[in-house]
Parts: sequence; structure tokens; C-alpha cells
Amino acid sequence: MGREYPRDSLAYTHAELLFRSTSHSTSFCNLLRNTNARKRTLTKVVKPMPLIDEKKPGLESGAALMVHGPRVLHDHVATRFEAAMGRPLPQMEVRFSNLSISADIVVADEDGSSHQLPTLWNSIKKKATMFSSKENVIRKEILKSTSGIFKPGTITLVLGQPGSGKSSLMRVLSGRFPMDKNITVEGAVTYNGELLERVSKKLPQLVSYVPQRDKHFPLLTVKETLAFAHEFAGKKLIHEGEQRLTKGTSEENAAALNVSKALSGHYPDVVIRQLGLDNCQDTIVGDVMHRGVSGGERKRVTTGEMEFGTKTLVFMDEISTGLDSAATFDIINTQRSIATKMNKTVVIALLQPAPEVFDLFDDVLILNEGEVMYHGPREEVETYFASMGFVRPPGRDLADFLLDLGTKQQRQYERSLPIGMNDFPRQAREFGTIFRQSRIYQDMLRRLEEPHDRELLDHKAEDIDSMPAFQQTFWASTSTLMRRQAMLTIREKEFLISRAVMITLMGLLNASTFWDVDPTNPQVMLGVLFQCILFLAVGQTSLIPMFMAARDIFYKQRGANFYKTSAYVLSCSVAQFPLAIGESLVFGTLIYWLCGFVSAAENFIIFMILLMMTNLAFAAWFFFVTAISPDIHISKPIAMMSIVFFILFAGFVVTKDQVPDYFIWLYWLDPISWCLRALAVNQYRSSTFDVCVYEGTDYCAQFDMNAGEYYMSLFDIPSDKFWIVISDTKAQNTLW
Repeated sequence: MGREYPRDSLAYTHAELLFRSTSHSTSFCNLLRNTNARKRTLTKVVKPMPLIDEKKPGLESGAALMVHGPRVLHDHVATRFEAAMGRPLPQMEVRFSNLSISADIVVADEDGSSHQLPTLWNSIKKKATMFSSKENVIRKEILKSTSGIFKPGTITLVLGQPGSGKSSLMRVLSGRFPMDKNITVEGAVTYNGELLERVSKKLPQLVSYVPQRDKHFPLLTVKETLAFAHEFAGKKLIHEGEQRLTKGTSEENAAALNVSKALSGHYPDVVIRQLGLDNCQDTIVGDVMHRGVSGGERKRVTTGEMEFGTKTLVFMDEISTGLDSAATFDIINTQRSIATKMNKTVVIALLQPAPEVFDLFDDVLILNEGEVMYHGPREEVETYFASMGFVRPPGRDLADFLLDLGTKQQRQYERSLPIGMNDFPRQAREFGTIFRQSRIYQDMLRRLEEPHDRELLDHKAEDIDSMPAFQQTFWASTSTLMRRQAMLTIREKEFLISRAVMITLMGLLNASTFWDVDPTNPQVMLGVLFQCILFLAVGQTSLIPMFMAARDIFYKQRGANFYKTSAYVLSCSVAQFPLAIGESLVFGTLIYWLCGFVSAAENFIIFMILLMMTNLAFAAWFFFVTAISPDIHISKPIAMMSIVFFILFAGFVVTKDQVPDYFIWLYWLDPISWCLRALAVNQYRSSTFDVCVYEGTDYCAQFDMNAGEYYMSLFDIPSDKFWIVISDTKAQNTLW
């Protein structure tokens, strides 16, 4: 037959192009298909140990592991692991039957005002009629009775225009679809025979999903981003997987164990080299405010972040955005190697793949308006649509030709109408109806009804049931998150410098304004305390943009079960401690000693602790506001409005006895009022003021209370000393 070339070699690409240019292209494609089928059949047989003179990667570094390319590495890993496990590598077959997704969408009635000129009168009239306009709820079908199978060892291309339902299908099958009350999902989805509902909690450990949007911490480098992903999702799993490598001979077990240890220590470097990121691995990811890697490199970081762990089913959603054709080819070719060598199931959605990229796939799924227009072998897709009378002209890419079908652009491909058809199908539902009557669809339905491979069922308990929902323990993930938060905080140099300058200047300004305050004037003294609390509280609003930016990253990583929500909240709270301590020490020290508060170490320490706890409490409050707000344009007004309420019911602007009874509960919930009470007690119930006679006035004789109690009573502030402890406890409860 002639010399055979490795599939990822340049010679192979030239040979393939040569065959396509001849009249034997069809037979060559059939030969490749039969070869791939034989390969997938052989993956169920434990591979023998390779010959001594085979190409073997090194184990001392990521570069050594990738020295001969990804295909050699994947083949080496699969061979060693299968020999030591005494069975094929874990694999996943996903089946979905009659899968439908629909959502209720609210649409306002149009009265024509939106097309009027934007004059003052029209704007006022539009605002006035906005509240009286009626809303209609319509049901939008996102996916319509979709069925199919994704087999292990195959790589499937999902094609479709924007809005066709590609992302929704992949998010449902990966367990990432948001289940709101206005969304209805029907149909059955199984993974090796297990229903989606049964494995939903541990599904992120079995299935990876690469989203369209690139959300990363901009100040982490590429290598750090991938290293943290490895620590969250893969490092422990690789280590625990070593317990399975005991079924072969002693030499096979030792060889597999060495490979496992090498992957555990160097897998981030392997991913970096697989994705061509080695030249920028020490560059920060960046964003619009920080210059970092390019858009295409950032897209590859998004792809690499979800590579970690022992995922047997991989979904990638439009990963080619921003990439050139060569980079896209390399990534898809690597994923093909992973699918064929590691027996994984890979599904990738692309918008307009190049011909050489298109030819790397085994199967094609075409979606349009939620309808499946085709789902079958790649080699048969052009023949299938040619049977309907659609012919691809010379020079037109096959992927572009397929995307034009079901749109207005398809008329240029219409040729002779086949016998038995009255007209060409023009809408997606017509293509869907024809496909459901095709031989390919009927064959797929038969495969859906067939029992699962016995080998998949035999290893289900080992591959699925034993998989934990999270790879790291709560405290381990919390420690990793705290380390990441510390790195991010230290690298926010502009933020830290600006905060330090602001705290120092405002401390000096306030201290010089209220220099050596007369303590017998409680209005000024309590005003200074109130102003200290308010400054620290309002200052925490600067954290809202940071919290909001980190929230999108949290959603992505929490959806992949990198860590528990509680671990993330705890780490973010603890990360505020250094900032709170620093701000409180600088600002509080200037205020306390320059404004003439009680000269006692005990009272100063309590003053510092109360300011620090107030700082942390308001940071936690704005963290909560960020969590419940849909976007930053909502969170900031909510934060400002809450501060207004806190000021109004703090007991200083409006004293406690002047607050109406039906609003008094707001006074007792107000964190500013709690801190103000504690600071007032700390000042006026100190040994200096906790006396009957102060500066020649006998307060016990005149007012039946000591000096400190009298000053506090003017603002109806409770004077018992236990308010200090209670306020401190409440601040801690607010924080946690």
C-alpha cells in the first residue's frame, strides 16, 4: 500500500490532499473511516507493552513529556495505564433522547413610541406610558426533540449559526445549564446508562465544559492560572488514581506509576506546550485595564483551564474565536489524539472551521433554530445533502456550505430536485423532518435502544460511582484559595497605593479638623466617632468592582466543581483581614491620638478592634450585595441606598428616642449603630469619665448618673459596658 505517515505529520497532510485531488478520494475516505473504526474497536483491548525501540517521552519535566509531540505522549500514557490497570481507560458514552429546551420570555407590547424622534416630549410620554404597557409571555423553543449519541474514542463537530442551540445543548449535556423557573428541560440524558439527575452533583468531575467567554484573573500569569486549575481539579485525582495501577506485572505497574507521578507534577507544563503557550507562560493573562496575553492566547488559556482532572467527556464551545487557522488546527488535532489514544469523547462547537480542521472530525452535528439537520459521519454529510439536490460548488468550503443550508443563502446550491420531492426544504424544521426520516437517523435510534456495552456497565461503579463531587477537601481548597487571593491582593499595587494614600490623607485631614476635641461636648465627640465609622464603611464600596469581576470567574470554576462555595466565601473574607488591619491601624491611630481620646492602652486597643471589625463587616456586606445583584449597575445603587439607611438609623442623625416605633427594628439591625454604641461606651465609660465629678461638676448629684453616662444619655445611647462585647460579636456574625 506504500509508506504510512503519522496522522499529525506534514507528510500525512500532503498525502491526504493528494488523494483528495484524485478520483479515488471517496475510497480513501472510506479507508480512513474503516481504520478509525478498527482503532476504536481495539481500544477495548488492553494494549501490550510497547517495543523497546519505540519513541518514549521523558518524565523529568513537561518539556520532556512533550518532546515527541502529544500523540506519542497520549499513546505512551494510555499503553502504560491500561497495562497496569488490566482494563481499558475509563470512557464515557452519552445518550440523549427527545431532549427539548424551552423558556418563557417576557415581551412588551410595542406602541410605536420606540420609532419616534427622541424629543423631550416623546421621552416624557414614553416614560409615562411605560408603567401601563402590557407584557406578553411567549414560549421560545431552544432545542426541539433532539436525540443522539456521542461515542467514546470519537471527536464530533457541532455546527450551527449563532442562536441555533449549540451552547444550550452542550451546557445541558455537561450539567452547566441554568435551571430557572421559566426554563423547561424535557427528555432523557444518560452517561454510561446513568441518568443525568443521578450523577448531576459529580458530573463536573466526569465532564468538562469550555465556555465561549474568557474569564480569568488578569493579574495571574498563564502558568499560575493553569497550575491553580490543576491543584483544584486534577492533582489529587492523579495521585489517588495510582491505587488502580496494580493489576499488571511489577514492571508494568512501576512504569505506569512513574508516568502518573510525572503527570501529577508536570501536567500544567504539558498543557502549556500542547496549546502553544510556552512563550507567554510567565505573562499575566490581562484584561482591558492590564496589558497581558493576546486574545487568541487568552482563548487557549480558557481551553487549558478545563483540561485538568480525568474528564472522559469533553465539550468545547466555539474555542476558535480569535485563533488563526494554524492554532485551531493544532488544538483540534491534539483533541483528536486525546479522543483516539485516551478513548475520550470529545464534542467541539465551531462556527466556521477551515477545511483541514473540518476533516479532523469523525462525526458532524448540524443545528439550526433548535432543529437537528444532520447528525452522522463526516464523510457522508455532503452526500446526504446532495441527495436533496444541494450541491457544493467548487471553491466553497464544506463547513460554510453546511452553515448556509436552512438560510436564504441556500438558493445558490439548489440544483435538480430529487424524485419524490415537490420542493426544496428551506426552513430548519423542514430539514429536521427529512433527517428524522433518513437511514442515518433510524440507525441512530436503533443504537439508542441497544443496551450499553457490557464493559462500560462493569466498570461503572469504579469510574462513576466512586468519583467524589470535589477533588480537594474543604480546608485544602480554602488554603489554595487563600493563597490565590493573597497573590491577587499583593499584585493590586495601584489599588493598595491609592488606598494607603487616601487613608493617610483622610486621617490627617480629620484629625487636624477635630484636633483635641472637648470631651464635654458629646455632639462633637460622637460626631467624630460617627465620621470614622462612616468613612471606613463607604471606603469598602471600592471593593464592589473587584468582587463583581471575580464573580464571573467564581461561577465558571464553581460550575466545574473546583471548590465549594463556602470555601470561596471564607477565603475572600479572610483575605480582607490584612487590608482591614492596615487601614484601621493607620486611620484609627491618627484619629485616636490627635483628636484627644482617652489616653489608655486598653481603650486604644478596643478602639482598633472595633474599627477593624466594622471594616470587615462592611466588606462582607458589599460582598453580599455583589452576590445578589445581576450586574454592577444594580449593585452600586443598592450599596449607596443601604448606606443611606445605615446613616439614618445609626442613632446619631436621628437619636434612638426619635425613631418611630415601627422603624425601631432598623436601629437594632444597623451595623453603624452597633459600632457607634460600642465606641461611645469605650470612650465615656472609661476610668476617666466613669466618675461622678468631672471638671468640677458633680454629675451624680445633679443627674443621678456619672459623667460618662450623662454624656451618652444626651443621644439616648445605652451605656452598659457589655455593648462593647455584643457589638464585637455582631460584627463577627455579619462577617461570617
